[in-house]
Amino acid sequence: MRLTQTLGHVELAESCRQFRDARRPGTRLCRLATMATSERQREYLREQVEIAVRGGYLDEEEVLAFVKERVEDELRTSDATEEFLAYARRLLEEHRAEEAGWSGPTTNDAIDRAFEELNRQGIIALQNAGYTLSDGWDDVAAAKAERYEPVRGSTFFHGQDVERGVLGMGLMLVFGSFERDPKLDEEASLAIAREVRETLARHGVETEWNGSVKTRISIPPFPWRKRGKRAQAADDTDTGSRFERVLRRVCQEKGLTREAGIAALEAFVCEVAWKHYGEGRCLEAQYNPEQEQVELYQAIMVVEQPGDAVAAVNQRTPAQLGELEGDVEPGDELVFQIFYRKEEAYLAQAQDEKYGGILDLKTFGRSLPSWTVRELRDGILGHLPASAR
Repeated sequence: MRLTQTLGHVELAESCRQFRDARRPGTRLCRLATMATSERQREYLREQVEIAVRGGYLDEEEVLAFVKERVEDELRTSDATEEFLAYARRLLEEHRAEEAGWSGPTTNDAIDRAFEELNRQGIIALQNAGYTLSDGWDDVAAAKAERYEPVRGSTFFHGQDVERGVLGMGLMLVFGSFERDPKLDEEASLAIAREVRETLARHGVETEWNGSVKTRISIPPFPWRKRGKRAQAADDTDTGSRFERVLRRVCQEKGLTREAGIAALEAFVCEVAWKHYGEGRCLEAQYNPEQEQVELYQAIMVVEQPGDAVAAVNQRTPAQLGELEGDVEPGDELVFQIFYRKEEAYLAQAQDEKYGGILDLKTFGRSLPSWTVRELRDGILGHLPASAR
């Protein structure tokens, strides 16, 4: 890959100082050094614009937003923004015209089809996943969390790979398994690599690999012809919160009524909460269809005298209720919402400060796990009546 390095402020200042010490008329030399640096920056930015357009992973609006941000970040000014935006628009127009002339499937089309097949086979296959290797694995983890069907492993290439691909240097594919047993992981990963190569070969994509789990799969250089990103109609199963999406899928899969699915989901969340916060607590989970979230509540009964240790977990005398004492009397039931999601940490903290003593429960820093789609599915199915599973 061709990389154009730019000088930072410190290096540039040092360069000017050395020029100045060597020759007295150093002002002109510093200006020349700055001009050279600026031209290298502009060359680098032009290349970045070309990669963004030809890469094919951004639509026009996204390309222009990327160009604006990159130019102003690199040059520390907006003076050249319109110039580079105009350049991007021209390249986008040229790319559309060029794409219209492509006859037959391209290598990129074949990679698209192969990755679609891999995804259907339980291997998460991602293109342009983040910018670095670690970014890519983060994207894989996020994709895995949203997968309804079971998955066995992953393959992907990241943003730096795309840059090399666009510049005619081929692609490098990462691979790995989701095997939990370390003793079995290497062989499982090698099996994933072989399956990736076989699938690509069926679609006419040549690969090279030395058979080592430590070596990435290589797609030799090929003409990069990735079709431009187009707006796609949203799939109804992919909209809504994770709870809502899984509910729809489970009800469809098992032929359940929505009420049955919600009841099982509530039972699953409540069981996990009992184990996490204490099984003696009087907890209730309720699905909020407007927020598309499962809300969790604890009930406290106001009593004149607490009962045995088990019952006392959910009982308080008026004197134990602090500022609420004057507003309640024995026989009243107080219901408190428990904020258990990581996204609600600020609410959990406020709840702890105000009612943590009454509840004898602090949830800040003790959120429940963020369930993956597959975990939610299994949780719902595990809490259905046996006849409905």
